[in-house]
Amino acid sequence: MQAEIISVGTELLLGQIVDTNAAYLSQILSGLGIDVFHRTTVGDNEDRIAQSVKDALSRADIAITIGGLGPTQDDLTKETVAKTLGVELLFDEEAAERISDFFAMRKLPMVESNLKQAVKPASGRTVPNPVGTAPGAIFEKDGKCVICLPGPPVELIPMVTESVVPYLKEKLGPAAMIIKSKVLRTTGIGESLMEEKVKDLLQSKNPTLAPLAKTGEAHLRITAKAADEKTAGALIDGIETKVRERLGAFIYGVDDETLEHVIIRALIVRGLTIGLAESCTGGLISDRLTDTPGSSAAFLAGVISYSNESKVELLGVSEELLKKYGAVNGPVAEAMAEGARKAARSHIGIGVTGIAGPGGGTKEKPVGLVYIALSQGKDADSEAEKTYSQEFRFSGDRRYIKQRASQAALNMLRNELL
Repeated sequence: MQAEIISVGTELLLGQIVDTNAAYLSQILSGLGIDVFHRTTVGDNEDRIAQSVKDALSRADIAITIGGLGPTQDDLTKETVAKTLGVELLFDEEAAERISDFFAMRKLPMVESNLKQAVKPASGRTVPNPVGTAPGAIFEKDGKCVICLPGPPVELIPMVTESVVPYLKEKLGPAAMIIKSKVLRTTGIGESLMEEKVKDLLQSKNPTLAPLAKTGEAHLRITAKAADEKTAGALIDGIETKVRERLGAFIYGVDDETLEHVIIRALIVRGLTIGLAESCTGGLISDRLTDTPGSSAAFLAGVISYSNESKVELLGVSEELLKKYGAVNGPVAEAMAEGARKAARSHIGIGVTGIAGPGGGTKEKPVGLVYIALSQGKDADSEAEKTYSQEFRFSGDRRYIKQRASQAALNMLRNELL
């Protein structure tokens, strides 16, 4: 069975609102084994909404519209769908009563236009709205259906879980399938090289394997379609094993696991602690690590040492070193890492220094040049057992360079923990 999603609203086309509803519905539909091959966004225009519905039903069994169910004149969806399908709209006494009660309970005035929402298709049913005033509708015609839902996610989500999902399960009957996905997250390898390593596996039909590009990372999504969860899981396991054999330690986590979450967990398991000294990243690495629940067991302190003076005063970087090399180089990054380890009294210290731009670069030290160092000892009072640095050259704007630098620093730490 196939479905299409039609998001209605000129504000979506103008970029004033991000369409999270369509992504949510795609996940719900895939979980039911319903394929989604097209998604459309259309403005508040009757002709264009009508054409979108016609196009969707020419390709799919189900069309789901989002938005345009409110009381104002530009809320056209339900009326347009009815006209397009040739289905009569009937006044819904029960819906009208719920709308009246909604305003009465809140002691708010109700204008007559609110009752514009209280209509239902002659062939189909109302989708109750437990949160707002705009009930949805399910139109049924010639073996196909159009499901109309309101735009606010706080209204749409409970309507989907309480009414739409049971309806779709009923419609699927014994033919119900599930679509299950698993995402393998990699870092330290570019998308093109990752894709080259698994090139032949990308031709698999069930399960499918698809690359997903992310900032500083490359992900692979494995998707299987089967009659039950166990069978789908077995299909995923088979291709995951092959992917892991080829990508090895580049894979750091699965699904929603973030790199920082994996690192904090690894530090805690090993009984290790960390301190940070950040210059060009401005605290971004500290922010990412401390965003992880339980990070206080491993993350002890972070220093944002932007100026040379702060590098000297807070981290103990020697003035001679700064005069000799400047602030952006490997030896200074190493001194920062060692200074962070001692200041935090941690097992590991990380130091980051670089040029995030857009200004400040030279031919010898261009924008995007970053040095990241790691220092490790038995404890803060012991001499470092190892201290080393790596040079990186990133491109992009200031924010992108900072993000890439934070990713590289975390991956450097992950590789050390491995």
